[in-house]
Amino acid sequence: MSGIFQIVSYEGDNSTFIWKSPVEDFNTGTQLLVHESQEAIFFMNGQALDLFGPGRHTLETQNIPLIRKWLNKPTNDQTPFHCEVYFINKTEQMAIKWGTDSHVQYMEPTYKFPLKIGASGEMSLRADDSRKLLVKLVGTEKSLSQAGLTQMFRAFLMARIKPYLARIMQNNEFGIFEVDSHMGKLSDALHEQLIPDFADYGIALERFFVTTIVKPDGDKAYESFKDIHIRQYADVANAQLRQQVGIIDQQTSAQRMVIESAALAQKRAQEGYDYQSERAYDVAEKIAQNEGVGNFSNAGIGLGMMGGVAGGMGAVVAGITTDALNPAVPPPNSGNSSDDIALFKQKIEKLNLMKDAGMLTSEEFEQEKKRILSSL
Repeated sequence: MSGIFQIVSYEGDNSTFIWKSPVEDFNTGTQLLVHESQEAIFFMNGQALDLFGPGRHTLETQNIPLIRKWLNKPTNDQTPFHCEVYFINKTEQMAIKWGTDSHVQYMEPTYKFPLKIGASGEMSLRADDSRKLLVKLVGTEKSLSQAGLTQMFRAFLMARIKPYLARIMQNNEFGIFEVDSHMGKLSDALHEQLIPDFADYGIALERFFVTTIVKPDGDKAYESFKDIHIRQYADVANAQLRQQVGIIDQQTSAQRMVIESAALAQKRAQEGYDYQSERAYDVAEKIAQNEGVGNFSNAGIGLGMMGGVAGGMGAVVAGITTDALNPAVPPPNSGNSSDDIALFKQKIEKLNLMKDAGMLTSEEFEQEKKRILSSL
């Protein structure tokens, strides 16, 4: 080789983890360029000796301390030793797909039946320990791409992820019918379990996501428990809905009653009477329908009460005392016969109805009752 120094730099892409420079057996004084997020490892005679970080480095005996005892400056500054440089890309490489190659069997924690599922997702990796990654995985290969690393780790990942997935879902009671709402927790738990396994190869598992759980649709046992699960929550939701509808109906009925009462009160106010007067009308109608009242001459108390509704309580009392209840004008055929006694009894009963309706006070009732009794 010529005595002119050479430049060694990274020429791979961002999807490459490790790239070997084609420049080999370079002279002392060769320039090594290492970019940010990269490291370079110097090999001599098959041994990884020095690790270089970002920056410009001159490959001389004074800055390659581990080979200082072997290197002598020969003629034309050529080294008799075989030298190589590997570049390690330390950027985080994302969106690396993963997926189980067969079903994972576990005992469903909610309904306690055996179940087979699959899983898939994405992860992001970063070269962490350059020397360990290079020695354990690359060897004498010229490069290690993202696809190559994924292929290398496929069997390894399946061997780890299947038992982890089954154990985590069972221990954390992630029911198959609610697992979609626990994807974050499931991803975090698997991530934590897998970190030491990747670190053993010098790789940092930066992120790990479970994006899909493949459920055994069509399986008889699965479909049976799925139907039970759906009906369980559907029945609860239906009961709650019926309860809410019942409450709404009760509120509506109560509001309707308030509106009707307000309308009735307004009607009474417009027609000039109140609830007490309306009750008096009812009592009068009951008296008028009394079979014991033979004719209009014997129903004077009823007519008097109706007059009382129209013209006031005084007219009611007047109607009573003027007609049938006035002891000064005894009824025809007054002879204290049994018919007369029955007639007086009816009058007292009617007076009692008027008192109950609020048309007579207790004192007025007693006074009229005494007058009737005194006429016997």
